[in-house]
Amino acid sequence: MTVLSAQLDISTPSVIHGFREPTDLLAATDKDPLLMELIDTQAFQRLKDIRFLGAIDYCLIPRPNGKLGAIRYSRYEHSLGVMQLARLYCLRRHIRRSERRLLCAAALLHDIGHPPLSHSVESVFREKFGIDHHTASKDIICGRKPLGKNVFSILRRYGVDVEELVAVVSGEVTSFDGFFHGPINFDTIEGILRSYRYIRRTPSASSPDIVTDAAIKRENEKDKNIVDAFWKCKDWVYKEIINSEDSVLSDFACKTFLRKNLDRIKCTSFFGTETKLFQQLPGLRELLTSRSFKAEVIRMVDEPVCYVFRNYYIDREGDFFSRQDDVRYRHSRSKHILTLKMKIDSAVKAVTGSQGVLFYDDAV
Repeated sequence: MTVLSAQLDISTPSVIHGFREPTDLLAATDKDPLLMELIDTQAFQRLKDIRFLGAIDYCLIPRPNGKLGAIRYSRYEHSLGVMQLARLYCLRRHIRRSERRLLCAAALLHDIGHPPLSHSVESVFREKFGIDHHTASKDIICGRKPLGKNVFSILRRYGVDVEELVAVVSGEVTSFDGFFHGPINFDTIEGILRSYRYIRRTPSASSPDIVTDAAIKRENEKDKNIVDAFWKCKDWVYKEIINSEDSVLSDFACKTFLRKNLDRIKCTSFFGTETKLFQQLPGLRELLTSRSFKAEVIRMVDEPVCYVFRNYYIDREGDFFSRQDDVRYRHSRSKHILTLKMKIDSAVKAVTGSQGVLFYDDAV
């Protein structure tokens, strides 16, 4: 068992609920017709074809087979998982029905505006069309885009305050124990533990339900240890997955490919699916899943690759039981550079056989 696994293990069973196709969550909504109708909209169903980590999904899992460690997740699955955590909070806090609907709908729709390949291409769309997932989510929820007409209509029909819902989604509402705007929030809990599953063969981390429950109760040292371990897990996920060399290169390759083919995309591509985007950008899927991926990316650039490196740490000055989360759960950001030499060295290792013979790409 690794040091991290030992830190994350707790006595409660560590099954992460609903990580595949969490249709059981529909029953967990008490068959609330509002949530059921929102899930059935074209806008939400679209998220099934939006990979959770964007281009990183294709690089980490080039040939998915459905087995643990070889699964690509989606924003659809993630959003249902976040809704489940919001529902758990409402039950624990005995939130009244009208407010429970608001919070669960906000959790369900928080990623409704993510583009195909998500963060891997978002900056290019922002440069070209002035759009990102924050503005897109608001436009969809408020019915300002064709994709969101039905979403807006459903919310209004059930008497949901759409402006308040948008404020909750955007983190402007500071109530609800910080679970929509603080460092320990539903979105982060579900997303980090889902990301952890990409390369962990066994579920040694706590489940999202367990972490959320501990963060709600905050009754004893066990609760503190669970949430602290989650924050350490977040640091590990960023270092080993999000900021790994493969992930940095996959995001870079995606942005570079898109910039070279801007004439093939439109603003409406932002609201499409990955299947359609790959059709508009022939060769991109093949690049991301290529066995000689690193060697091919090297050909695309002759300058260092810059990226933001994040470090997550615990500041003991912040009191867990007083919910001083902005003080306790901290992070820092710095600019790192992946140099061409580093990429070449890594690519050579990736395509070199046991006898030191290049068998994927002799050009390296």
